[in-house]
Amino acid sequence: MNKFVTVLLLSFTLFLSGCNASNFITDSEHFESAFNKEEEKSEQEYNRITVPVTRVIDGDTIRVEINGTEERIRFLLIDTPEMNHGNYEEPQPFGEEATKFVEDMLKGGEVELELDVSERDRYGRILAYLYVDGESVQEELLRNGLARVAYIFPPNTRYVDNFLAIQEEAKNEGIGIWSIENYAQDDGFYPENDTE
Repeated sequence: MNKFVTVLLLSFTLFLSGCNASNFITDSEHFESAFNKEEEKSEQEYNRITVPVTRVIDGDTIRVEINGTEERIRFLLIDTPEMNHGNYEEPQPFGEEATKFVEDMLKGGEVELELDVSERDRYGRILAYLYVDGESVQEELLRNGLARVAYIFPPNTRYVDNFLAIQEEAKNEGIGIWSIENYAQDDGFYPENDTE
């Protein structure tokens, strides 16, 4: 009831100040979200853009075209095993599987991008959540044991709790990266733990 009175007073104030109806709707929505900081937005309330995919680099990085420019996209809040990693000539275990999984998900050639708060990382890559036909690419990688939750840097933490819950299920099932003891750790992947 208090929210209704507040919005009513705000609308009356805006009306008196000569604001038009379209400005009021925008201002009211902004006011409501600022007023209810503890309420989580649903996924559908965040803006997404659909862009063509130009290349899959690995399980957590792709290239897309945005306004005629090719951009690197780094998947927020997850890490997949590398295809080319430092001293290793071969891809890390499950690196090829993660890359193929993303290729298969993106075979339609387009992906939806959703930004969090910070747009780019220190390497100039766009940080985003990815969706194909409404399905989260990050969630599917985690669900199939092909990624771990990583690089949790506020303020880009919108889905971290959900991602951690999905990761825990994959861990409990011992699938993918979780099938190799001590392979996926908090600070990366350790192929030398692969005893198979």
